[in-house]
Amino acid sequence: MFRKSKEIFSNKAKDIFSRIFFYTNLVIFLLIFLIPIGAFLLTGHKEYISPVHFVLVIVVGLLQIAATRYYKNILQQYWNKVKTSLIELAKRLNSVKTLTDIEEVRSAKKKLLEPLLEEGNFSNLANSLNVLVDNVLNIFESKLFKEELIRRLTTTLNVDRLSHILSNSLLKNFDIPAVAIYLKATNANEFELKINKGFGEIKPILDETFIQKIQAKDDVLIRESLDVSIDKGVCNLPIKEIYVHKLIPRSGKFIGVLMFGFERHDQLKEDKLREFLEEIEPTIALIFENALEHEKSLMLASLDPLTGVYNRREGFKLIKKLLSKAAVERTNICILILDIDHFKKINDTYGHEIGDLVLKEVVKIIRSSVRDRDLIIRWGGEEFLIVLNNVPPEKAKDVAERIRVKLENHEISIGNNITLKVTASIGVACTELDGIHSFDELFEIADKRVYKAKNSGRNQVVAD
Repeated sequence: MFRKSKEIFSNKAKDIFSRIFFYTNLVIFLLIFLIPIGAFLLTGHKEYISPVHFVLVIVVGLLQIAATRYYKNILQQYWNKVKTSLIELAKRLNSVKTLTDIEEVRSAKKKLLEPLLEEGNFSNLANSLNVLVDNVLNIFESKLFKEELIRRLTTTLNVDRLSHILSNSLLKNFDIPAVAIYLKATNANEFELKINKGFGEIKPILDETFIQKIQAKDDVLIRESLDVSIDKGVCNLPIKEIYVHKLIPRSGKFIGVLMFGFERHDQLKEDKLREFLEEIEPTIALIFENALEHEKSLMLASLDPLTGVYNRREGFKLIKKLLSKAAVERTNICILILDIDHFKKINDTYGHEIGDLVLKEVVKIIRSSVRDRDLIIRWGGEEFLIVLNNVPPEKAKDVAERIRVKLENHEISIGNNITLKVTASIGVACTELDGIHSFDELFEIADKRVYKAKNSGRNQVVAD
């Protein structure tokens, strides 16, 4: 294509320049030759057509031909320079495939337009071409950015990774100082801050009222008045508003928001961002929805469906990781095995529905007695494992005793004004106290201590 363009440029140039100089020379030569003849015809004076006149005509004609040939060569050289630059610019535009290619064209553009910029008569043309190329590059850049962003987002189903990719891309491409992503939690109807890049403290404003207010608005990019700040490293820059965009992959389904902070109102940036979100947001929202659903399915596969704590398979994997890490970092891990006393009797007396209720209530007591980072695992039937990470052995015994006492004092309503009280026997084993990091050995020690507690009358904690 570019070879053909080059030939057309060359042929047209030759035709134009040849015609211009041919007819220019012809007109000048005719004027010099015919004016004296005309004067003779009008006046009858023979001196107008003397031999000297014809010699002069020939000399002037030859000089004119030499001069025009000289300037034709100069003009031809200039045209070749312009033509080469324009063809090269067209080649570069045609070869744009990546965002890096766009940056290379932008860097080369000024140099390629120099031949036009050098001539004042063509400066307007050069400026127009400059604007045209910039517009074309902006279109290419927008298209390639969207394609590259979607390609990168579709390489993972990890919500945290998706949030990282999207926030970094938006910060870079739109020159935004602050971006945050707030998504629906996979295990609840609440929302949680997934990533914050550039904002100062933002968590306090992200409550149910904020979500309800955003959901009630229809605009693509919502301007929300809030007292927040942009983290500038050495200081925080207060701002009075942020821009919020809802993530709605399907009609009526709301999964989160994108939040943007600007140091000052910038209509051009806002319009560019709005246009981008209008076009690509449904795809981004769908990608995040799929990732949230994937995480939810993984979470459900790893949890006990009745109590909501980790099942045995997932719990075993997590314990092995914790023990390996603890061995390297020389930190203490404690395993508590909790076995509900006389649970079979509860099932036989009240039925399995009441037995299930008891299991749920026991889990509530355990949750209220340990930290969020501690593991609770339903190991089987009425047996639970509690894994305490990085606590001293004496603290682990205190936690076990706290669970036992709370459970002993807790009344479980089973309907018809009937309440139950249950107790549990707990065995404790710690890597630091027992000098081992093998799960099988640690479990065996804790299990023996559970049986010791049961054989000693139940409703006890045995830690040694």
